[in-house]
This record gives sequence, C-alpha cells and structure tokens, in this order.
Amino acid sequence: METKPVSPAGASTESLENVTRSVARDGTSYVVTLERTFPTSAEAVWTSCTTPEGLSRWFEPADGELAEGGRYRLTASGTSGTIEHCQPHTELRVTWEYDGDVSRVRLTLDPAGPGTRLTLHHTVPDNEHWAQYGPAATGIGWDGALLALALALGDSGTDVQAALSAFNDTAEGKRFIESAADRWCTAHLSAGADPDDAHHSAARTASFYLGDE
Repeated sequence: METKPVSPAGASTESLENVTRSVARDGTSYVVTLERTFPTSAEAVWTSCTTPEGLSRWFEPADGELAEGGRYRLTASGTSGTIEHCQPHTELRVTWEYDGDVSRVRLTLDPAGPGTRLTLHHTVPDNEHWAQYGPAATGIGWDGALLALALALGDSGTDVQAALSAFNDTAEGKRFIESAADRWCTAHLSAGADPDDAHHSAARTASFYLGDE
C-alpha cells in the first residue's frame, strides 16, 4: 500500500485530530490510551515499532535482546525494560523503567479497513507525579511519538528526527503541545477528574514541555 509524503507542519493537526485519547483507573494505577489508524500494513507498523532500524528513524535507538523475555534499552533516554510478550504484527507488552519508576506499555495492532489501527496503553502509577501533571505528562509524549511514526511511515526518505527537531522550535510546534495538553485535559475530565485538577495539571505539563516551568 502506498503512502503519501508528510512533514511535521502538514501532519501535526491531522495527527492531533486522528488520535483517540482516553484515561481509565485500574486499581492503584491509571491507564493512558491512544489510538490511531495508519494507512499502511500491520507489518510496516510493527517493523517501525519493534526493530532497531525502525525505531531509530522516529523514536530512539534501541539495543538489547529484542525478543520475548529479553531486556531492551532506549539509548538516548536510558529507558529500559523487559519484553513481557511479543506476538508479531499483533501485540507487544513491555515494562517501562525510567529514573527508578516502573510502568507498563502495551501496543496492539488491528486491521482497520485498508490500514492498521494502533492502540497504545501506558499504565502508570497513581503517585505525586500523576497528581501534579496528570495524563498529559504521558500522553503528550506519545502524541509526539505518533506524529513521528506518521512521518516515518509516510515517507521513507524523511529525516524524521531532524524534521521534528526543527518543528519543535516553531510556533506550530508549540501549538501542537498546547493543543495536545487541552485534549488530554478533556480526556481526564471524561474520566471523572476534578475540573480544577484536570486543568491545572494539563497547564503544568504544557509549561514543562514548552520549557516554561
């Protein structure tokens, strides 16, 4: 299936609009969920999300034993974890270990017409960080990741990292962060959050991403 070349400037609004966001309580944790359909095959999405070559184009370089039961490491951020389940082209579950905190990420791929629906669940603890920043702290990062993935899938010749680095310093890049924060505030409210808490945590997170905090 052919895909059209894209750029951050042209894809950011589309990415925000095409992502479905939700927040749910799960015991002592919260599950932050994003869902987006890409106009390409499950194999292409899976390769981009699970191989060192694919990940280095749009996310981070990865090394380790990239198989079920193995340990992975994202070399730029230092995030690491265990690959708990890996069913090619269908489902990936990993622990997400960063700066002493442990959370869990689950990625699933499903057919969606001529394309592939990607659903990402990130289960995070209900702690002081959540109280301060809410779901946007996790969600905005994944919104940016899905934008980057769209760029990588849309044009194999795009230098995604360079394009996004330039985009992040533009007015449109800042609007992307602000709009994503607003959308996570809406998802937080839909999950029953206190309105003041939801608005304040989303604003704090946007300020952090924009370098204002």
